[in-house]
Amino acid sequence: MSIIVLGIALTAVSRDALAQIEVVPSDNAFAPILRLKDRFYQVRVDQRVIVRLPSQSFAPMSAPAAKAKKPLVVKYKEQKIGKCLWIDKLAGSRPGTKDTLELLTRDGVLIRAYLGDGCLAREFYAGAYMERPYDGKLCVDRDMLHARTGAKCEVDKFRLLVPR
Repeated sequence: MSIIVLGIALTAVSRDALAQIEVVPSDNAFAPILRLKDRFYQVRVDQRVIVRLPSQSFAPMSAPAAKAKKPLVVKYKEQKIGKCLWIDKLAGSRPGTKDTLELLTRDGVLIRAYLGDGCLAREFYAGAYMERPYDGKLCVDRDMLHARTGAKCEVDKFRLLVPR
């Protein structure tokens, strides 16, 4: 039976492919061993880097407010900023109002990210995750922010927050 299957298989293979097959006798005459004369090696490397922005409470406090242990309410005004941020410079995140996520850089700069349609900031209570893009930047209308709740959101725009 195996010889019949071998014969049918060999008729379906081209002559070039037949030249690469070597038939090696085995202990069982009805089950010959087929080997390729050439060895082929294949290596596949997949790499994914997930960047985590931990949730932080980073409200600035003045010296007298720190002594009284009452957080100082600071009003911010927004300024335009570019369409991309370097991921390596981001240190943390916290949910903002309704559809905004506030990002803190390692330099202490506060940036507001406006989330796409249907995304709520409260879903990012435990921080944000993202897959590291090839260029190392988080960009508007390109990259997705992931929440631990399973939400996936695009960023519509970034704004720099400057204290008044």
